[in-house]
Amino acid sequence: METAILWGLRWLDIATISAIILGPILAVAIDRLQQRWTDKKRRRLEIFRDLMRTRKARLDPVHVNALNLVDLEFHGRKDVVSAYRSYIGHLSVPMPSPEGQDQFFEHRADLLVALLYEMGRELGYSYDKRDLERLAYGPVVWNTDQDMQRQNMSLVNELLAGRRALPITPMNSPAQNPFPPPPVQAGFPDGPSIEVKPSVG
Repeated sequence: METAILWGLRWLDIATISAIILGPILAVAIDRLQQRWTDKKRRRLEIFRDLMRTRKARLDPVHVNALNLVDLEFHGRKDVVSAYRSYIGHLSVPMPSPEGQDQFFEHRADLLVALLYEMGRELGYSYDKRDLERLAYGPVVWNTDQDMQRQNMSLVNELLAGRRALPITPMNSPAQNPFPPPPVQAGFPDGPSIEVKPSVG
């Protein structure tokens, strides 16, 4: 027979009471920790998906917003943070002369691919760096449309601010009249004319 060690309770009694009291508490704590881990992974995956789907449209607000959350959601992940800071640092570099712009933008694209690669590794995805750039699609007309919209907005802003005049170009009349001829009057336009005399009375 086991001897009582505390308030007349045996080791088995103490273990049973501890399990009854601590069991639900530990279950709730483990569930909370698991939920926090799941939420963090879901947020990281959402950022990664936004950057992946807009990697050919880097001026898209979705891309910019996701990029600004990388440092927050991947805090403490050294490889991701290092790649992120390299890319952000390059985004702040002034544009070079036209002769060096091709190499400049190639380096920027490489830094984005490196960031996506490290984020994918952190989330359990295995990508080839070349595939991240090569297997992305973005119509050229997207960039053309965005450039045109920015240019139009700039011109309208200058016009409204009084820094630019509205050009007016005189229009020359075409050689042939594009409008149809006027309608023919009712009656007999080719017949004899009838003179109507006023009556005297």
